[in-house]
Amino acid sequence: MIESREKFLGQVVDSHKKKLRRYFAARLHNVSDIADLAQEVFLRFIRVDRHERIRNPEAYLFTIASHVLAQYGLQARERERECVDIDDAALDGSLAIETDPGQRIDLERRATEMQRAINQLPPTPQACFLLHYREGWTLDEIATRLGVSRSMVKKHIARVVLHCREQMGKPE
Repeated sequence: MIESREKFLGQVVDSHKKKLRRYFAARLHNVSDIADLAQEVFLRFIRVDRHERIRNPEAYLFTIASHVLAQYGLQARERERECVDIDDAALDGSLAIETDPGQRIDLERRATEMQRAINQLPPTPQACFLLHYREGWTLDEIATRLGVSRSMVKKHIARVVLHCREQMGKPE
């Protein structure tokens, strides 16, 4: 029984691995993910308990592949929504109104320093930072609007963050 299962699984993998790779290649922009996705399909296929009940292994395999591809797409969309992480409250676009007057004055001072630091930079990095943090645009929306790549938007935002940290650490 175990031998027949292993033989069956081996035959399915051998006879469909090229088709499966072509299937993913036709649907993905990032070809480096093809091997991982194919492996995930085969792992899910191997987990099937009663393989003898599968009437059409190829159809079953490509059904699994479509589910894996859909899951990959959802994960990709989630990655697109990622933000540049900022851990300093002074660089957070939404400064909270504090009840303590001393804290409020400090926040206003830091906001003014931050605005001064941002104004020292060229317009494109400023726009990227402000659209992302004040307007809530995604990196892809900013890239499309400004006609630059997504990675360039991230670099511009990181440049603004680094510049603000450097400038706000200096005494006037």
